[in-house]
Amino acid sequence: MAMLTRDYPGSEIAVGMQLKHAATRALANHWTQGYMDHDPSWARLLTTAIAERRFQRLRDLFDADGRGEAIGFGPGADQMRLAFAAVREKAEALRASGKAQRGDIRVEHGLLKRTHLSIRFGKLNHCTLDENNPVGAKCLEDAIVPPGHRGPLIDRCQPARCSNSIIAAEHLPIWQAEHASLTKLRSLPALPANRKALIDQQIRDVEIALTKAGET
Repeated sequence: MAMLTRDYPGSEIAVGMQLKHAATRALANHWTQGYMDHDPSWARLLTTAIAERRFQRLRDLFDADGRGEAIGFGPGADQMRLAFAAVREKAEALRASGKAQRGDIRVEHGLLKRTHLSIRFGKLNHCTLDENNPVGAKCLEDAIVPPGHRGPLIDRCQPARCSNSIIAAEHLPIWQAEHASLTKLRSLPALPANRKALIDQQIRDVEIALTKAGET
C-alpha cells in the first residue's frame, strides 16, 4: 500500500493513516519492528517504499540547491551543499570524459542515488548524522547507547546546537510558534525560579535556531 499511495495526492496522509507511526519512524531512523514480525515480504516492500520516498525528498533538496534556493540553515545544511556540489562536479567529469551517456539532470540523480548521502527527515529539523562517523552528534554526547543501536538517539536531539542539523524553511513556523509560546509562558506571574530558568534555556535554544535561519 505504501508503494501505491505514494503516487497519489495525499500519499503521506494515507500512509500515516494505514501504518500509524511506521512511516514517520522509518524516515527518522528505521522501521518499526512490530509491524513486520509476521510478514518478511511486507517488511521488504515497506523498507523499499520508504527508501524510495527518502530519495525523492533528497532529490528535491538537490534540485532546489541546483536552482540556487536555500535548502536549509545550520552546519548540516552546509555539509549537504558541499556533498551536492561534489555530485555535480563528478557528473561534469563523466560528461567531459564521455562516460555519461546523457547530458540531462538524470546523470546527477543517478550519482546522487549511488552516493547514499545520510539524511533523516524530521518535523523540527533534518539530521545528517553519518552512522559510520558520528562526529558532532549532540544526541550521542555522554549518552548510553543501547546495544546494537545505530544512528541518532532521537529523544536526545538538540536541533539548534548539533553540527548535523538542518533547519529548513518548512521547520521555521514551528520554531517561531515555539518562541512565541515560551515567551508568553515566561511572562506569567509567580512562576517558580527554577521553572523560569528552564524556560530561559529553552528560549535561548529556539533563538539559536532562528538566528541560524536569519529570523532574529
